[in-house]
Amino acid sequence: MPRIPRSLLTVNVILRLAAVLLAAIIVVRVLFAGADGFYSIVLVVGAIGAIYGIGYAISAIRAFLAKAAAAADPESPLPALLADRSRAQVLAVLALVILVVHAGITGYVGIWTILVAVLLAAVAALLSANLRLVALIGGTAVVFATATVFVESAFSGSAEARALAVSVAAVVLPVLVSEKLTSLIKLPSLTATHQVVLAVLTLTLSFLGWTRADWLPGVVHSCYTLPTSNGITVLRATADGSRCYGLLDTADPGVFVPAGFGKDPVTVKLERAILANNRPVKDGDLTVVWMGALSCDPLPGDETKCADGRDYPSERDQLRALLFAQTHLKNVHVVIADATQDVRHADDIAALIVERKAALGKRLVVIGGGDSRDTTQRAINRILDAGIPFIAPNLLADLGAPGKPFVDRPGYLQLAPANLAYAKDTVTRLSQRFADGFKMDIYAQPNPTDLYTTSLVNDLLSAVKDAPGSTARHVASLDGITCEQDTVLYFADRWTRFADFVQRIKDVCGHARPHMVIADGSVGRFMANYQLRAVSNADWPVDYYVGGPGCSDLSPEMYTTLTEQIYRSGDVLGLRAGETFACADRAAGARDRQLLDACTLDAAAKLQSQPCRPNDLGNFLIPAWDAVLLADALLPAQPVPLTALTLKPTTLSTGVQAEVQQGRLADATVPILLWHVDPLNDPSRIWERPSDQLRLPTDATGPVVVGNGR
Repeated sequence: MPRIPRSLLTVNVILRLAAVLLAAIIVVRVLFAGADGFYSIVLVVGAIGAIYGIGYAISAIRAFLAKAAAAADPESPLPALLADRSRAQVLAVLALVILVVHAGITGYVGIWTILVAVLLAAVAALLSANLRLVALIGGTAVVFATATVFVESAFSGSAEARALAVSVAAVVLPVLVSEKLTSLIKLPSLTATHQVVLAVLTLTLSFLGWTRADWLPGVVHSCYTLPTSNGITVLRATADGSRCYGLLDTADPGVFVPAGFGKDPVTVKLERAILANNRPVKDGDLTVVWMGALSCDPLPGDETKCADGRDYPSERDQLRALLFAQTHLKNVHVVIADATQDVRHADDIAALIVERKAALGKRLVVIGGGDSRDTTQRAINRILDAGIPFIAPNLLADLGAPGKPFVDRPGYLQLAPANLAYAKDTVTRLSQRFADGFKMDIYAQPNPTDLYTTSLVNDLLSAVKDAPGSTARHVASLDGITCEQDTVLYFADRWTRFADFVQRIKDVCGHARPHMVIADGSVGRFMANYQLRAVSNADWPVDYYVGGPGCSDLSPEMYTTLTEQIYRSGDVLGLRAGETFACADRAAGARDRQLLDACTLDAAAKLQSQPCRPNDLGNFLIPAWDAVLLADALLPAQPVPLTALTLKPTTLSTGVQAEVQQGRLADATVPILLWHVDPLNDPSRIWERPSDQLRLPTDATGPVVVGNGR
């Protein structure tokens, strides 16, 4: 094997090879980033040219001065020093490497990139080309920086005493020890310049050690965003390091950040499509921060699975609404905020939003919320305190004030009615069905932090008291569920427990069927997941409340608009070539609001073994779409107090009128809708109406309903 020439192993050549390789990588990568990618190339090439130009000018000046000095005094050592061009070459190449590496990691090039490159190149020039000297100073700095971290953490004195101890450990000791080391390894004594570099390098590394809690967990768990990104994207690692939470608004956040929240490929693809549509926020743009849950607790021993098998179909419905709004309105900048399972980090997300309020633009709104929990309530109040409006498409809890919004303050716009309205609707239907009264068992596991389930149980118990001859009791565990033929079973818990609830009914009823089963709005998420329905062994009907209207309730104009957006995003939605989208509940053959062979956009994207043709939007898309339309119509060009937010009656997607006065929504825009499935374990069958036993004269019966609201 031929030997590598020694001339190719010089520091200068190695740096040049590294620079060329990294430059090739970044160029290939940014070519796929559209206009922003080309802009990054221009900046990098311009910076490289500027550095090389400065280096060339310095070399020319050095040569001129060396020639002049030689003519004046040929014996002087100055000409040889001035003629040394190796340092200028290393400086230029090192600056190029720094620029390319930084651009490759962050996708951004700014003034701090240039300054860091110049600083490190200056350090390299001061250290000269003596690699043994570089290793000595670098190694000494690392050792003593590590020592200062322990000193800073363990020292319990005053701030002044701690500062004195750190100064001695970080500055004096390295310099003293390095003098001994240079003599041991037969190197010349350090100059004053080298000692300064050593002290600065040690202090810099020490600072990184002192602040390790801020950046180390993120780097280790791939949840760290460099401060030079864009001021909005910022991620944090959960305490166990299993996942990230935070704000994401760019499809290119860097190597220490995942491609999107969660591990489901369909969800991540949808997120990246939204983020790729974002442009830098400009005056007049609407910034929508969507807050919800896109990641969940993994099973022990299997990090690819979640604790309850969920993969968030309802959240994907809402994300699709945001994608459609981007292509329809053109001026929507979307920030995806993942608060993790059960919106556990909602308050942390709110703090991040408030901290970055200036970077998020003047027309800023937060939409979503996920679940009505105590942490969600704290988060919303924090956001409102900062003067940022919050629109909630599906938060219903009314624990503090039955019948009132989840957060009863100006700036909080709740599109759906409160839990008390749903409880009264249930009692009205049952009272019509059972004229002499009824018995109801309400199942929900006690959870004081879950304001939705707690308030719903209270509201149901209160509403049943007003029904003559009727009684209700709270069943706090699965063991208390019975199969009495004169008892209505009401599921008032979270949808993640619905499968266990159904299995318990199956166990206690055996071959018999339960008298009647009604489920709360949370179960709409269960029904949206075709897999969960298919694996259920329940061959009996269930009536359940849904989070939003179906396709049949869209106005003709809005149906056309949404269909156009679906085709524009066909590749993201998984539409096959030539495949058409037409809502099954608007078809000529649709009768009595029954969906046969129902296939939502989500099921079409998720089904692998037997793909289906999409013919349904999903229950959670329309409310999220209306939330964006409402925000765009409501927010003025310049921020105003939340009490000054006003909107004249404005028609939304189903024909309902939205009106805002003094920062409050005049009336709910999402109707109370009770649908049913029969049987539960057949995901292709849905009735967009209650079962015959629970129908009211006011319930819609036709396939298409367009009006002025409900």
